Amino acid sequence: MTPVSPPTRVELPDPAPLLRWLAHDPVGLPLGSVDPIEMWGLVALAALARMDGATPLRVTLDSNSRSCQFARAVGFEDVLSTTGQLATAPAEQGRTVKLTRIRRQDSTEPPSDKVSRLLVPDSRFEDTRRTLYYVLNELLRNIVQHSHDPLGGVVGAQLNRGGRNAAQPMVQVAVADAGIGIPQSLVGRHPSLVDAGAALEKSLWPHISSAFDEGETGSAQNAGMGLFFISEMTKLVGGRLLIATRGVTLTLQGDENFEDPHGIQHVLRDVGFPGTLVAFEMPAEAEQDYDGMIETIRQRAKDRTPRRAVHKWLTFDAPPPQSLRVIVRSTGVEDARAAQRYSEDVLLPRLIKRQPVALDFVGIPTCTQSYVHALLYEALRLAWARKTPIYVLNAQPAVRSTLELLENYALGG
Repeated sequence: MTPVSPPTRVELPDPAPLLRWLAHDPVGLPLGSVDPIEMWGLVALAALARMDGATPLRVTLDSNSRSCQFARAVGFEDVLSTTGQLATAPAEQGRTVKLTRIRRQDSTEPPSDKVSRLLVPDSRFEDTRRTLYYVLNELLRNIVQHSHDPLGGVVGAQLNRGGRNAAQPMVQVAVADAGIGIPQSLVGRHPSLVDAGAALEKSLWPHISSAFDEGETGSAQNAGMGLFFISEMTKLVGGRLLIATRGVTLTLQGDENFEDPHGIQHVLRDVGFPGTLVAFEMPAEAEQDYDGMIETIRQRAKDRTPRRAVHKWLTFDAPPPQSLRVIVRSTGVEDARAAQRYSEDVLLPRLIKRQPVALDFVGIPTCTQSYVHALLYEALRLAWARKTPIYVLNAQPAVRSTLELLENYALGG
């Protein structure tokens, strides 16, 4: 095997040097020899250098270079230990978020909310924060549900204002694990996806998951929509997406002029990552329309979702007086696990008895697909079976779009 030199620069537009080097089972890297290194690179290295891994990569912070200073500032060495926990404070408010380990038993919503608020504290860019929260939550759920890495994964985030981002500041989030990778995760349910490149490209389709067979549109725990939403968000915000997994890497760049709705996508079959690495980047201060983006993605998903029948059991009309009225969440952070428990304990028993339910989304600007899926996927299917509508109150545009997409696939297959 021809030796591969370690990278001297690690930047998202050119991920191949780091990924090719990692593919050759390197023993160690003096971080001072790399300048610059972006957050996604540190996340990738940290996922492979954890001290409780089987054969950890040795990364040394042996100088006072900019890269080593950056790594120390974001807690690179701390997250490698067996006791690495969620950082209690940002390294620099509004600039970086310390590297954090996410374990398989963790809830994904609290760290997603924490990271997005730390990275985008300015209320003027609330739509940017909401997008980052959505992306992070879906990426972390993938680690928890699909990676099979007993050590979990690593997440980090930063705002870049210098270097290649001097003209347009960008926010970047990245997650990585040392698990089985996307192709192996999918092939059990989708035996035709034996080619790693085909599997990775198919993972960006709606309703593709290791949790259910092809042709279905979801299970009680999973909608198979995470990477589809993230890839469509990349296109709509003029961002950049990197997905590297065992045997293959995919890059997607949105059109910064918003003229090409498909973006520029490349599949690199000669490079990969020993696990799964995803990095997402978007403009930090450009005007965004989160509600409009969710509606656009909802329509794109609807167009690609099989329709076996047309049902409408979510209604936005006024409920009858005898309905159980539930305020879904007015403050706090989403909790998909709690939502599923509430559905099983409260909503499903009422629907079985054909007793109407009204869900009040007052004060909620947005919900992730994961959250509404946990709350209402089984409830909607039961509502159809028992011919009992579920009433929805005070749903803002992005929430309504998310609910309508859920109804489309929950009752479509």
